[in-house]
Amino acid sequence: MELRRNLLKISEPSRFRIILGIGSVIFSGLWIIIRAYEDSHISLSDWIYSALFLLYGIIYTIEGFGVAFLSLFGKSYIAIDQEAIRIKKGVFEKEQNIPWSDIQSIEYNTMSFRIKRLNEKEQILNLPRMDYALIQEIKKVIGSIAEDKF
Repeated sequence: MELRRNLLKISEPSRFRIILGIGSVIFSGLWIIIRAYEDSHISLSDWIYSALFLLYGIIYTIEGFGVAFLSLFGKSYIAIDQEAIRIKKGVFEKEQNIPWSDIQSIEYNTMSFRIKRLNEKEQILNLPRMDYALIQEIKKVIGSIAEDKF
């Protein structure tokens, strides 16, 4: 038994978000063009407004196609198999990799696993931002593999 899940929320493609994103990108360009056409001074705040609308437009367009924006920066996943438990809770967080051969015991506490390694060190895997159903699935898979290993 094994479990592999991408922890980044991938939404359904949405035409509304795509239209909103493209509209924001167009608005950001029009903002500067209109200011230049009026012969008024383009201030720093105009550039900031335009940059923010451009950024939001790009983000909304990407997510409108069903791609999680944070997935452009890295991965967030959980992978539990016969070899190891690997969890990377966030895009900018470090992966926790615990081989089954290094595990002496596993104890489930509320929203976390306390893993005692063979070298007597304890490691805690916190699961605070995960769905209840996913936590139950993790418990089931870890329990199943632990029964086979110990």
